[in-house]
Amino acid sequence: MIDLRTLSVLFFTLLAALSYKLVRGKRTHPPYPPGPVPKPILGNVFDIPLKKAWKKYMEWSKQFNSDIVHFTAINTHVVVLNKLEDIVELMERRSANSANKHSIPLNSLLGFENTTGKVQYGNTYKKHRRVMEEALKKDILVLYHYMFADKVHIMLDQFLRDPAAFREHCGMLGASLTLAIAFGYDVTPGLKDHFTEPAEFAIRTATDLAVPGRTMLAVFGFLCYIPPWFPGASTQRLCAKVRDAIMQTREGPYQYVKQRMASGKSKDCLLARQLERQSAGYEDEELLKDIMASFYFGGVETMKTAQANFILAMTLHPHVQRKAQEEIDRVVGSHRLPSFEDRNALPYVEALYREVHRWRPVFPVGVPHATINDDVYKGYCIPKGTLLMPNIWAVTRNEDKYQDPDSFNPERFFHADGTLNDDTVSYAFGFGRRVCPGRNMADKAVWLVIVSVLATFNISKARDDNGNEIEVDANAYTDGMTSHPLPFKCSIVPRSSQAETQIRTVGAAARQNLTREE
Repeated sequence: MIDLRTLSVLFFTLLAALSYKLVRGKRTHPPYPPGPVPKPILGNVFDIPLKKAWKKYMEWSKQFNSDIVHFTAINTHVVVLNKLEDIVELMERRSANSANKHSIPLNSLLGFENTTGKVQYGNTYKKHRRVMEEALKKDILVLYHYMFADKVHIMLDQFLRDPAAFREHCGMLGASLTLAIAFGYDVTPGLKDHFTEPAEFAIRTATDLAVPGRTMLAVFGFLCYIPPWFPGASTQRLCAKVRDAIMQTREGPYQYVKQRMASGKSKDCLLARQLERQSAGYEDEELLKDIMASFYFGGVETMKTAQANFILAMTLHPHVQRKAQEEIDRVVGSHRLPSFEDRNALPYVEALYREVHRWRPVFPVGVPHATINDDVYKGYCIPKGTLLMPNIWAVTRNEDKYQDPDSFNPERFFHADGTLNDDTVSYAFGFGRRVCPGRNMADKAVWLVIVSVLATFNISKARDDNGNEIEVDANAYTDGMTSHPLPFKCSIVPRSSQAETQIRTVGAAARQNLTREE
């Protein structure tokens, strides 16, 4: 039992904390941005939308007649930014004050606390960024163009063999490409892999737990400290499995590269380059493990979702598909498949690529930042520790910039004279000092998938046994940090017998390039 002395200490500690909060609350400061009225203690916990939060934030913006909306969750201030100019000002121009991350106990319970996206702003985070930015520069990635081509060609071959499993093929493309470039490791198509399986489990489970309302641990952080053996702590036990999977992803590929380097059999890859610099005292080993694991976790889900969005768009908009194919046929011809060297000569494909990111952003609510100090913006108070949430969905639905925003229309990215405009939808990859460090790689991979699939396949609605088209719901999407289309049926067939032959030829050549030791 708790003795009287301990109870007294707890009471006066609580009293002091409440007194400080009351005194601090009486300090004069500018008003907070408009938003739903908070309840005592819990704030707006019960107002937080559990489904399609990005749409609810847009509704609040209209309801309160403000592009900037404020609410609280227990003792955390949250500011949602629905307009690009506000996002750029607070998260880019004022990035020195908005580069932090909100500390969530659930991240530590899952094992993500040391990944680049979760590390607090400071020296460790700067080291993460430096290593990743240097490793993923455009001129470095050019050295791996052959890997991009091989992995995409294998994916085309997988589409040909089993088109109904296109979602799995899209996911494997992201995993195999990341492992190849980062670790020089080749995934054997069609087989279970001891590196991809634990990572896939960790990403899938963590994404599921991130859905609002899925677990109370995300709201009441103190519940994360309940031990897994405690009765009823099923989520804690699940999190422990995720943490183990993350440790496998952190250690396995890293040790694979070190062992191959020691035996003189290592392939050129990003980690091998970093380890060579580490031998000269460049970076410590544990930090490199965290960085390389972050590289894997950050890229796979993004690429997988963008590809699924593209296939859905082509299923629903055959006229757009045909126009892109006509451009590819005219520029590339039918004797070879497109390559990165063709990109500047394919403006309509470029516009289509941009529209995929705008029409269905992978992160409808972008990666949140946290303020380091108190700030004032447009007369509103933004306290220290405020969670800044960029509502990317609202940015893509701005009717002043995008006419008929819910339609899929690549033409919106052209000037009247037929040249591409300057809107590269860069907002899809984040902002400021936490912009996605792997954006160059994701950009290359998704573009090459899009142009390669368009060159070789026709995508359309599937048909039932009676020959009738099976309708597809364009708005059937998941909730969570990333939002991807729910399973849907479509038809993916080669454009011609010549295209089928090309697919088999490049697929066979790419498989021969796999040099992984069994």
